[in-house]
Amino acid sequence: MSTTLFRYIDLPIGDRAAFELVCARHGFAPVHFDISASASPDEPTHERLVTVRRGGWAQSYRERHGQWIRQFDADLTSRFFK
Repeated sequence: MSTTLFRYIDLPIGDRAAFELVCARHGFAPVHFDISASASPDEPTHERLVTVRRGGWAQSYRERHGQWIRQFDADLTSRFFK
């Protein structure tokens, strides 16, 4: 399995805009989070695993066409990353 590290500015433009909105709605900036993705070479890009970290907290989400952003939003709502 290969791992690609990237920041929010490396996300596709639609995901980046959605990520920025979710962060702002909860009082965060995108730079408060580290984002990495991992995928097998035989997996489609939309099936990669996206991991979001802040401090000692981390959560992984399946990409599934932006579904991870809705799950990230739910985690921020439940104060998972605070």
